[in-house]
Amino acid sequence: MGIFLKAGESETTDQQFLVKRCPECFINLPLNARRCYSCKTRIGRVDRHGKAHKAVNWFSYVMCIVSWGVLLFYLEWAFF
Repeated sequence: MGIFLKAGESETTDQQFLVKRCPECFINLPLNARRCYSCKTRIGRVDRHGKAHKAVNWFSYVMCIVSWGVLLFYLEWAFF
């Protein structure tokens, strides 16, 4: 039980999952799946509830920052 746990540990660390659940369509997937075969969502590791984490789309973040930089450069060039 919880009496013999060390600091920072939880009872779910020893629990092993056989499948993980897609965060978008909630179907069961194998633990080694990188993409949901139903909705094509990229997925990551399984959390303590058996649900997979959504993978971060870094390309979108980088493109957003670059786009803002180009817009600010254009505004500086065109109006100042």
